[in-house]
Amino acid sequence: MKRPLVIIIVVIFSLFSIVNINAQRLIFSSELGYFSKDENLLAISQVWENYINAIDKGSDFSQFWVDGSCDIHIGLHKDGLLNTYNIRKLTDEIYEINTIAYYPDSAIKGGLINSIYKVCAIQVGNNWRLINYFDAVKNRYMQYHKGCVEFYIGNGVAFDKRAMKESVNFADSFIRNYDLSNNRIVYVAANSIDECSAMIGLTYTPIRSHKLYSGRTINNIVLSTRLDHIHEIVHAILLPLYPDAPLFLHEGVATYYGGIKGQDYKSIKSIAKTYIEQKKVDFSDKNYLNLLLDEDIQLSNVVAAAIVEYALHKGGESKVLRLFDATTYNQVFELLNVAENQQSEFINSLF
Repeated sequence: MKRPLVIIIVVIFSLFSIVNINAQRLIFSSELGYFSKDENLLAISQVWENYINAIDKGSDFSQFWVDGSCDIHIGLHKDGLLNTYNIRKLTDEIYEINTIAYYPDSAIKGGLINSIYKVCAIQVGNNWRLINYFDAVKNRYMQYHKGCVEFYIGNGVAFDKRAMKESVNFADSFIRNYDLSNNRIVYVAANSIDECSAMIGLTYTPIRSHKLYSGRTINNIVLSTRLDHIHEIVHAILLPLYPDAPLFLHEGVATYYGGIKGQDYKSIKSIAKTYIEQKKVDFSDKNYLNLLLDEDIQLSNVVAAAIVEYALHKGGESKVLRLFDATTYNQVFELLNVAENQQSEFINSLF
């Protein structure tokens, strides 16, 4: 057999293998009863499978969702392997789809569960459409809606209107000062971040915390153990609007306005100044981005907050917002007219 023909056969075989792997990225557990006579179960399974296939193909997948609904867990099932292990009825019109997302051995040795999460299917006319688990069950929780913020309160958090009003006033003021057009902020509060995660359909996630001041933001959704988490509110406003801006910059704005770990920016900046002087931090070495002032405060976040402070002083909110055109760390400094060989000196000058 001639060598070119051998190569062609190998390539064709490889392509068939890739197609087969992609076709099996979503599997249904045998315990699910995927082949049962429950017509709803079969129809929902097909909608869910078609949705995942549409993601893989880069096709328009809005058709699979209830009008106006946006998949808050899309990042979990865009990569890796999926195992849908249960679909159960919540009501006659709503079913709960339970899925495990994990990475194969080829990506991470031994495999790693990324998350266990829920998405729902709701009957619309004669068809089934997908809807976020949280949107399907949110009426179970205590609620308070004011301004641009919708609060949903689970176990362990007191219904504190004063704290909620302060958060709303900050959010409205921030949006107004920065002249932003912003969607609603969904604020989910409970006794722990794990409980907050469960409220929005995340049964398990590796990002877990039981610390008093812990919080997390997923798109426009704040998860927190308290009702006045300004740091996370800033994230919920800016992350959906500027998803490609460096996380370094997002953390800087959130730290400037909301502090970290219950401490305001000025206090943290003072701690950072002492640390920088004592440790003789060299900002020309990008490893400084990983330095910790303590287990919860990263030096780079304080540096970014100092950059925000500098930009506000030089040109107000519009100057800060201009920085969000950056997509890399170095581009942030370019927009400040700071050359790469001057970054270290510039950062030191901020302290």
